[in-house]
Amino acid sequence: MEQQTYPADGYVSASKLAELLETSPCTIWRWAKTGRLPKPVKLGEGTTRWHLGEVRAALEKLKEAR
Repeated sequence: MEQQTYPADGYVSASKLAELLETSPCTIWRWAKTGRLPKPVKLGEGTTRWHLGEVRAALEKLKEAR
């Protein structure tokens, strides 16, 4: 399986983040609601994205907690 790579910084949609983490967009929203992932940022009407730097930090924190 080819490993997904993503930029160090920037914003991604729930669907793109789900693709990168090999899960569904519904799971991304659920993880954000429960605090497993950071809350998304509303960039405009109908445009909600996750900041990749915050996502990386949250994933590292989860990794350390294991």
